[in-house]
Amino acid sequence: MGMILLAYDGSDLSRKALEKAISMSGEDEKIVVLYVIPEAIIDEFKEMTPETTKAKAWDIVNQAIEIINAREKQAIGVVREGDIADEIIHYADELDCSLILIGSRGVSKIGRFSLGSVAEKVAKNAETAVLIIK
Repeated sequence: MGMILLAYDGSDLSRKALEKAISMSGEDEKIVVLYVIPEAIIDEFKEMTPETTKAKAWDIVNQAIEIINAREKQAIGVVREGDIADEIIHYADELDCSLILIGSRGVSKIGRFSLGSVAEKVAKNAETAVLIIK
């Protein structure tokens, strides 16, 4: 069974990447929805405890999984913490994914802070094929 890794933050472009992952995934492929909580303290998370931050991340991941399952595709969700690009690359390697899908940037404060540079870093450093959604 193959796996497609979807870097997901709930932004418009990550939802577009979600749709692409659904349309590209084969019958026996699983879509892995990965949300990475960044190491850096960002204003959006400043008032939140780590448990609240994780709960918010899981809410976003679970919404994506519901969409995937509604389209009769297989999905699993993962929330990790650390450098966003590094976690995407390492997790794709761990799972031996066939493809990484990522939006070119995000809409949230997290996305503006990181996703443009994240997509670039992932594309340059991943051994897995990367599809950047614009």
